[in-house]
Amino acid sequence: MARKAYSAQERERVREALLTTVLQCIVDRGLIHSSIEVLSKKVGISKSFFYSFFPSKEELVLQALRYQQPRLLRYARELMDDPSLSWREGVKTFLRSCCDGAKNGIAVLSMEEEQAIFRCLSKESFQAFRADQLALYEAILAIFGIAPGKIDPRLFGNLALEMMMVQKAIPDSLPFLFPEAAEAMAEFQIDALADALQRARDL
Repeated sequence: MARKAYSAQERERVREALLTTVLQCIVDRGLIHSSIEVLSKKVGISKSFFYSFFPSKEELVLQALRYQQPRLLRYARELMDDPSLSWREGVKTFLRSCCDGAKNGIAVLSMEEEQAIFRCLSKESFQAFRADQLALYEAILAIFGIAPGKIDPRLFGNLALEMMMVQKAIPDSLPFLFPEAAEAMAEFQIDALADALQRARDL
């Protein structure tokens, strides 16, 4: 049986389907249940055809996280432009939505997933992704109205990601933490980060 010839538009649709599918898998169940075979089947392609788009599942995940970035930036702008929200309410809503990633369709990797992906990446891929992440945090701070140099975007990224990852890890990966206090802990951290961002904005 002859292999189907895909047009450039069809290939782009397949590529986008792979990106959105792996993001949804991260949100729903995590990467442990998302092999290349499973992802390919969900999209309706063969496993061998997958490799014409991405060299590995890990590279797919990096591209998917990049693919998610414009959506996060649009959401941050919408909140900042919402006349019904104060600046602080907009910032806190954004951070809260990211912390509750699974509820809002925002893909956040677990600690174990980050480690597994990092082990499989080339140094070049990791450095390129890190540069993209830094640009994302700089863009979010700019949307929040915080001038360059007022707060280190790497610090902002660390604090925001730490909140998201810990929230996702309770209770399975961090069983010694109290799950019943997880939401209150996240709210406390969001308030503290919003305080720091407001001080930087007002400098």
